[in-house]
Amino acid sequence: MKPVKTATKDVPQGDIHGYDGILKYFNSEPVKQTKKDVYHSITFVTTGIIAYDGGQTTMLHLGTLLSRQGYDVYYLSYVPQSSQEMAQNAEFNYAGYEGTCLDMSQLDLHKSDIWIATLWESAYVIKNKPGYKMYFVQDYEPYFYPYGDRYQMAKKSYELGLHMVSLGPWCAKMIKENCEVTSPIDQINFPVNLEQYPYQSRDFSRYQNKDSFDVAVYTKWSSPRRAPINIQLSLKNCQQILASHDMKLNLHYFGTEKSAKFINGENLGKLTQKEMIDLYHRCDFGIAPSMTNFSLVPFEMMSCGLPLIDFKEGTGKYFLPAGSYLQTSFDEKYLAQTFLNARLNSFVIEKRVKKGVSHLQSITWKQTLTDFKVIIEKISVAVA
Repeated sequence: MKPVKTATKDVPQGDIHGYDGILKYFNSEPVKQTKKDVYHSITFVTTGIIAYDGGQTTMLHLGTLLSRQGYDVYYLSYVPQSSQEMAQNAEFNYAGYEGTCLDMSQLDLHKSDIWIATLWESAYVIKNKPGYKMYFVQDYEPYFYPYGDRYQMAKKSYELGLHMVSLGPWCAKMIKENCEVTSPIDQINFPVNLEQYPYQSRDFSRYQNKDSFDVAVYTKWSSPRRAPINIQLSLKNCQQILASHDMKLNLHYFGTEKSAKFINGENLGKLTQKEMIDLYHRCDFGIAPSMTNFSLVPFEMMSCGLPLIDFKEGTGKYFLPAGSYLQTSFDEKYLAQTFLNARLNSFVIEKRVKKGVSHLQSITWKQTLTDFKVIIEKISVAVA
């Protein structure tokens, strides 16, 4: 008997040959830290530099601030990508970035006082290099995978002995609850760049009795933690409920390749910073679900004065104070009620936007840099 050909594919399986270039780094040797009185060079080890990548944009911003503090900053790829391509994408992600991009050929030649892993794989790559090894944790990465070998390898990366620095409180919480941690784990402020996403005041009284709302919806089909399926289903069912109340939702999706076909609304594709700002200024609400660590996008929406809707199933409550956004759930009835309440109580929306904008003043990059500098000062020999 022969199998029937079908368009349905098996769940993607692991292929060890994806790691051929860095196989020698994967072992269980514990980290050996080398401390100094003063640190001059800092190297972020990364999967090349990819355009539109929020995590790498955060890395570049932090690296730039450290460079301006006098550190020699490098971005070293452990996957094949030329330094020219890295630099071009770095400039696209964070214009005016500072630091030097190094390609994979420098992996065994480059020397640094401080090495910083940026993904679980890079924790293995740097753990036995001379110098002090840190781990900039921007998400709880076991959740990137089905339960299996990569899940376990990602989880183990937090147990290797690198000094971890969590972006915000959620990652630190997850690591402490789920891993056997033997090394320091600090956290730094999850910041927003207020200057790049300018606030625009709006007349909230016009929300009263509106028969349609424009909603900017950020999601990524390649990232389940951005809930690309759940958000479409919830919004589609929500639209049907609101139609019975003579209300229409105009949905403007972005963050996914333009070729993707959403079940409702328009797909704007991946937007430049200017295009995002224009979208935030002309829409009535913003949605950017995050099931694991938070995203920069909700902060950027709030910075522009766009009322944010977030979901209790996600992690927003760890990063946003109560009363600074509209909390709902992926249940279409609750989501629909959020829009109906907004039409009846526009003054509540205005209060939450004001509280959100006020909160953003306390989570600036200046505070993040201060947090990180304090951590570096703590690891010197003098205070060890």
